[in-house]
Amino acid sequence: MAQVVFAVGSKENFPADVSLLAKRWSENPRVVAVTGPAIKETVAQKASALFAEEDLVLALLDPPREVIDQIETSLTMLKEKVGVIIYSTSADLDVPASLGAVRVALDREREKRIKKRVLATVRAEGKKMTDRAFTLLKERVLDEAFLEEELAKLISYVGEKGLIEVRDVAAVVTEVHEEDFIALSEAIARRNKKEVISVLETLLSQGMNILAIHGFLARHLRLLLQAKDGEGFFKGVPDFRLFSKAFGTLKEDLEPRPLDKRHYVAFQKPFYAYNLHKTSQKLSREGLLAFFDMLARFDGKVKKGTRHDRTTFEAGLLGV
Repeated sequence: MAQVVFAVGSKENFPADVSLLAKRWSENPRVVAVTGPAIKETVAQKASALFAEEDLVLALLDPPREVIDQIETSLTMLKEKVGVIIYSTSADLDVPASLGAVRVALDREREKRIKKRVLATVRAEGKKMTDRAFTLLKERVLDEAFLEEELAKLISYVGEKGLIEVRDVAAVVTEVHEEDFIALSEAIARRNKKEVISVLETLLSQGMNILAIHGFLARHLRLLLQAKDGEGFFKGVPDFRLFSKAFGTLKEDLEPRPLDKRHYVAFQKPFYAYNLHKTSQKLSREGLLAFFDMLARFDGKVKKGTRHDRTTFEAGLLGV
């Protein structure tokens, strides 16, 4: 789809809005968000690339009108290769008519935004959701950045069933018990099998669905792999005080800025990042990759259908 989408919204809604808009080009878009001086350089680089990057959607946050005029030719070339979103937080911005941009009206109210995203996702999967299920989902997903992931877990959980009910949401989208999750990952790092089973049992007894535990471990593991890659940056840093000082400079070199910052260790809270750094030192990169492979294989088995998901998951955790 050769198209530029122009939307006016707010900075707090930017990640959620862009995530939804990017679905116009791909079911699994790879969104790159840029702002400030990086806009001109990134647009020029992507437009001049010989081959289009599959599923790429470039989101430009608050580009000044004069910058849009300067890069109009590059944008015209770029829209033939990848998705392009111009997102403004000011209603005063306009774009050249020659770009042929499609203006999209965005809902500023949280409930309307969430409902639109939920409907689009469940309909694409050939499913429906009851009003009570949507109400509970809205109450439990406080951060919209997690909405797509929670919906994916729900759809996987209901399987062939066409209707998502409130009991499905209650089973899968539970409150996060972060301390227990971290205790589980620490027990895995220490290879303490008895403690692994104990913490897993605690989480399950609190009503935590096994897919929710799997989802946290997958996110946590991605961060651990990044921490492992960054060990050289923190070499010789003996305590949290010095770590925090060095950590504060880590994200300064990240350009372009990631759209979904929760997946990047540089944007975590300093103490959580410090614990990730310490945990990563206890595991080899090969061990982390083996753990990630186990999670991927478990995900595949659950989606194909299995009656022994807990047994399979426990066996995978104990085998790491």
